[in-house]
Amino acid sequence: MTQEEIQLYTDIVKVGFPIMGTVLGGVIGALSTYFITKLNHSNEDRKDAMRRRQELIIEAARDITEFEHLIGTYATAVSNHVRNLDGGIDMDAARKAIVNNNQALRRARMTLKVLGLYKAEGYLEEYIEVTRENIAYGPNIKPERIAVISKVITKGPVDFYESLAPELANNSVIKNR
Repeated sequence: MTQEEIQLYTDIVKVGFPIMGTVLGGVIGALSTYFITKLNHSNEDRKDAMRRRQELIIEAARDITEFEHLIGTYATAVSNHVRNLDGGIDMDAARKAIVNNNQALRRARMTLKVLGLYKAEGYLEEYIEVTRENIAYGPNIKPERIAVISKVITKGPVDFYESLAPELANNSVIKNR
């Protein structure tokens, strides 16, 4: 090989490697930007889904709190009536309020089913069974039984709320707000 050929190859290598390096660096940079952006978007989607799940759980808890208030008012009215106490609560109006305003309970049940929170749903059903007895028999319940029912109703569905707590604690979305 002649000196000129060697010089030509040397020049090609000197010019070619930086160009190839620049092109290759650009391709690597573009690919890494694409994959990092895609990963960030999937993380954001996951966080949004977790945030929405938590919001639905809190809405369900609020709905049950509404129902708790209605049934608590009625239980107090029935208890006062059975024990011949004047409590100032209209028993018929309280019963009508439960019958006419049970959408919150239905909404909460539907939310629990959709989210797959079967344990919480089971605890809620246990609480509702006690309230059904109060609604069904009302002023005809014996004083001893109404005392037991009123304690359960007044205490509220504690197991239900406790079963929701891990759902909220496990997700770090609320902690990051």
